[in-house]
Amino acid sequence: MPAGGGIAVSPINADAAAGTATPRSEPGLSVVAASQQAGPGAVVAGFGLIAVGAVGGWMIWRSGASAAKIQPEDTTGVFLTLLVFAAAVERILEPFSRWLPGRAAEAALSRTVADVTGRVDGPTEADREAVAVATAKVARAKANRTIVAWGLASGLATVASSAGGFYVLHAVAGGDWNGVAVWVDAVVTGVMVGSGTKPLHDLITRAQNGPPSA
Repeated sequence: MPAGGGIAVSPINADAAAGTATPRSEPGLSVVAASQQAGPGAVVAGFGLIAVGAVGGWMIWRSGASAAKIQPEDTTGVFLTLLVFAAAVERILEPFSRWLPGRAAEAALSRTVADVTGRVDGPTEADREAVAVATAKVARAKANRTIVAWGLASGLATVASSAGGFYVLHAVAGGDWNGVAVWVDAVVTGVMVGSGTKPLHDLITRAQNGPPSA
């Protein structure tokens, strides 16, 4: 704890729940959010969304509405196709991110920090406890958000894979390979694409923001 009785914290802005927090200074107060595990509800929701996508992919395959298999010439083509696929899914889901978990917890933390920093006599022990509790809730909400976003992206990518004809295992092994059913490959492809949207989102965000200032 710094001199003068302030709370040492690294603040979290409105993008913290999405994992894209930008630090800002708060006089006498900072907020450090320790990592938290996602709650059971978020885990069930994430895998439930993947299951919905799997059912959708199976129905498309069963109905014969799937497009012809996309067969890149080499593994580099497979990687580039996955990259474009993940970028498309990430951009499609971007407008809906406001409804994912985390906004309410972040707003509550901001109000708590504002109340505490507005005290002329400095934060009390109760203030520190309130900030710690609100910060823990934000960390949990961020973990929940990550799991739900992963499930949503994976489910959507599974349906898109089945409809569009891109199956990563078949693309790598060759068009004549039948080691797994096409609809199962769609689920594998969807999970791979869904798992790649978060790092891709961070990469795109850094590219848009430009290099950090010295």
